[in-house]
Amino acid sequence: MKKTIKFPRYDAEVNTDVCNPNANAELTLTLRLGFRQINPPAGAASGTYKDYGKATGTPRKIIKWTPAAWESWKSNFCTTAQYFWRGKFWLVNDGGSFPFKVGETWYFPNFICWMNVEGLDAGAAGLHHTIDVVNLDPTETWFGSHERLYDSLDTNSVEKAKDAAGNPIMQQAHVHEVGHLLGLGHVDVGKAHCTAESDTNASKCYGVADSDKRSVMGSGMELRAEQAMPWRIALRSFALEEARENIDKRFDAGVPVSQLFYVPKSIYATWPARLHRVFPRTLAEFKAGTEPMSPR
Repeated sequence: MKKTIKFPRYDAEVNTDVCNPNANAELTLTLRLGFRQINPPAGAASGTYKDYGKATGTPRKIIKWTPAAWESWKSNFCTTAQYFWRGKFWLVNDGGSFPFKVGETWYFPNFICWMNVEGLDAGAAGLHHTIDVVNLDPTETWFGSHERLYDSLDTNSVEKAKDAAGNPIMQQAHVHEVGHLLGLGHVDVGKAHCTAESDTNASKCYGVADSDKRSVMGSGMELRAEQAMPWRIALRSFALEEARENIDKRFDAGVPVSQLFYVPKSIYATWPARLHRVFPRTLAEFKAGTEPMSPR
């Protein structure tokens, strides 16, 4: 079975056709990004653009994009962002969804989380996000960018913070921003020092403890299981759709209405994420809650 659900931030596709006792099902999120060049006005070779695109921002020197530089930047952005997020999470099937049978044995697939990042020009059809991009003059080393405004240096690894011992914490800004495009917030949002109602772009929201600073949704490059949330949200939608279809099939088969109104376990499923491979489970393993981590 292959199915697609279109969400505002991304498209999601589930593929259970690849399942066997040693192969998980696949869940792929696809981001289609439309990039728009920010060039100096009136076709000039150089000019300025203000940090964060705000009138109060500091002016930074920019230069006109060349076709070659533009295509290279887009390709590098998409390739490296996709590589960072792709195939890093496995979702554990705790709801009994999508069972398949091999011989006399029933299995419940877990899901590997794939990611596609497609870079197009602004105005293309089917975009999830449109992003402005400035090409910084070689003399500029910093620019105030954000989720919808990038600069030509955002794919570089730069120091974003220091840990308690004074060691640098490095980050490629674009992988952090792609996390935002997927719907993820900064690592410390929700804590007492960074409530959802406060300024969630404040420095403390990027992490106070070293372990939080190192998170990709802080100032570093470390992934955490909770950052699989966009895939978990998508998979929950597929699982609930499957449960509804099964009820419809029972109704069409003549099952009495009094027996149709039950609460499928998939409604309560959380699809917990792992940062290591978890293989499909047999019915006995599913009931026992075991998670096989080696092939059969």
